[in-house]
Amino acid sequence: MKTGTMVFCSLALLLVTTDPGAVLSAERMLVVVTVTGAETKAASLTQQEVRRLFLGETLIKDGEQLIPLLNTGDPMLYEVFLQKVIFLSARNYERQVLSRVFRMGGRRPAAYTDSAKLLEALRSEPGRVSYMWDDMAKSSPGIKTVGTLWQSPAD
Repeated sequence: MKTGTMVFCSLALLLVTTDPGAVLSAERMLVVVTVTGAETKAASLTQQEVRRLFLGETLIKDGEQLIPLLNTGDPMLYEVFLQKVIFLSARNYERQVLSRVFRMGGRRPAAYTDSAKLLEALRSEPGRVSYMWDDMAKSSPGIKTVGTLWQSPAD
C-alpha cells in the first residue's frame, strides 16, 4: 500500500461517522455483535475466532454454530475490519474466501450494505454474527456485543 494511501485511511477514520448528523469522534471502536436473548449462547469471541469465522471456517461456540454476516454498508468500517481483523485487502479476502468455498464447499458470508437489513438478519436466527462500530451496537436494541476487535488510538 502506498504511503499516501495509509495517511488518507488514517485521516478518514477520524472524520467518518455512521450517521450524517452525528458528532465527529476521534476514537472509534470496532466490535463483534450478535443478538441478545435466551437463544444466543455465545458469551464472547476472540479476534482469532472472528478471523477464522469470516474466512469460512466452521465455528461452533458453546454448542451453537455461528454464521458470519459481512457489514459492507460503511466502506471505512469494512476496510478497518479487513485490515485490522482479517489482515487482508478486499481483493485478497474475496480470493481467499472463494478459494475455500471451491476447495472445501460451504458458502461465502452474506454481505449487507443496509444497516437495517443487517440488524434484521442478526435478529432473525440465533448464531448470526457481524461487526459494527460500538456506538451503532449500543444504539441498536436487541444487539449484544460479544467482543472488541479494534479500537482507534486516542489522540
